[in-house]
Amino acid sequence: MNATLRKLLLPLAAAPRSLADLVLPRVCAACGCRDVSAGGLCDRCNVALLGLVALAHCPRCGTTVGPNIPIREDGCPGCPPTLPRFARVFRLGPYTGVLRGMIRRFKYRRQDTMLARAARMLARTVAAGLSDPPSTPPDLVMPVPMHWRRRLVRGFDHARALARAVATDLRLPVGNELVRVRHTAPQVHMPRSARIANVRGAFAVHRGDALAGSHILLLDDVTTTGATANEAARTLLSAGVARVVLAVIAKSEPPTAYAEHLAQ
Repeated sequence: MNATLRKLLLPLAAAPRSLADLVLPRVCAACGCRDVSAGGLCDRCNVALLGLVALAHCPRCGTTVGPNIPIREDGCPGCPPTLPRFARVFRLGPYTGVLRGMIRRFKYRRQDTMLARAARMLARTVAAGLSDPPSTPPDLVMPVPMHWRRRLVRGFDHARALARAVATDLRLPVGNELVRVRHTAPQVHMPRSARIANVRGAFAVHRGDALAGSHILLLDDVTTTGATANEAARTLLSAGVARVVLAVIAKSEPPTAYAEHLAQ
């Protein structure tokens, strides 16, 4: 395509987006107001986002930790009796408020602005966490894979899109060796024991020899009990991976875990 033709077609390509902007004015991705400022959020939600990200969390399970409780690398009182196979958790904050709105916007409405912003923040959190204390950097980023049936219905693999964006910021490759081989039921209302049984054997590794001895940064949008990420990490470690760390945008937990800290 020559430069002249490209200039002629460019306004036509932008027309659908311009029409959508007229019919559907930009609103804050979290609260829906029209006072949108930086990054697709209003000023109030930008401040609220900073408050969520500032909450300390357990590096083993991702649960919010109180302001006066020391952070322990070996876990917290909220950790499950059997610690997960992934060695560490990086997260932005609890699954509530602004973070919940951002995730739903890019997960179900494919809003690229929210995905890019969440990925950028998560990449910075991972980079900062790996440098203090100094840790071995990951060799590649691996999304928790979606089963092909669910991907076909949804038409969008949000975990892979998130992994690509985070990997770009961290300057790391994205792996596709981890695959989902069994379709599992939604786990929203399942207790932890049922979640563990639901995802057991759900993953497999293709070309595992390429991952031998590697350090993997496992990516997902939300973790609740950690059952899915734990099974994915177990599968990777069984294939010869040396270490798996988990990075998520949010941790789903009861409001009692964070409401008191946000009120301070």
